[in-house]
Amino acid sequence: MTQDSNPFQPPDADIEPVRSPSDQEGLLAEPRAVPAGQGLEWIREAWELFKVRPLVWILMVIVAGAIFTGLSLIPLLGLLASVMLPLLVGGWMIGCERVRSEGELKFEDLFAGFNRHLQPLAITGLIYLAATVSAAIVAIVIGGIFGALFAAALVNTGDMSIFMAMMLGVLIGTAMLIPVVMLIWFAPALIVFHDLPPIEAMKLSFIGCLRNIVPFLVYGLVAMVLVFVGAIPLLLGWLLVYPVLFCAAYTGYRDIFVDQGG
Repeated sequence: MTQDSNPFQPPDADIEPVRSPSDQEGLLAEPRAVPAGQGLEWIREAWELFKVRPLVWILMVIVAGAIFTGLSLIPLLGLLASVMLPLLVGGWMIGCERVRSEGELKFEDLFAGFNRHLQPLAITGLIYLAATVSAAIVAIVIGGIFGALFAAALVNTGDMSIFMAMMLGVLIGTAMLIPVVMLIWFAPALIVFHDLPPIEAMKLSFIGCLRNIVPFLVYGLVAMVLVFVGAIPLLLGWLLVYPVLFCAAYTGYRDIFVDQGG
């Protein structure tokens, strides 16, 4: 495949290799379960990574956000955003590892997933897209069935039945998407740092999330508070919040999957 025909090819960038955790620290045979408080610790450690090069992190999140927003505004190309997600997340993970191991960060790290591990990350994105679409279809079908039952059960069918069906659809859709997110959460890091094939990386990601539901609940609650507070100053706080939350996926990965020698 040539550069001109490759839709995932980023602008040319000279990205120096970054030391992988697997060079000194191995991947655990099984994801470990960690205490509930680690959900907050992931965010604290992510903040330490962010403080090293805050302006570069902010620029990276702005560019990534612009890419996804631009794609979502174009019919059909919005689906490409799901395919690109693991590629950009993989680059973000490489940036986090560079900060941790070298105390440095390069903007080009955002696109490192395109230059390295392109195929497995792209395949992961395709699987993620298929899983998301499937979950949405199932949620719509189930929501429609229950909505019809609600409507038939009510003597006065009207706005209430429609509202109940809509709320049920939202709840079912959320419940269906949670396992999909669990599949993708750690998969890019497992691919770029440990060369795992997509299916194995997604399987381990799901297991790692499943074994740490409570820490993820703590992380999710803290994240919601930070996102809410960050939205108050004209959404500008999100320029700080989102990079930290994305870096927390890396710190969580190290906590759950990496043998750190004690």
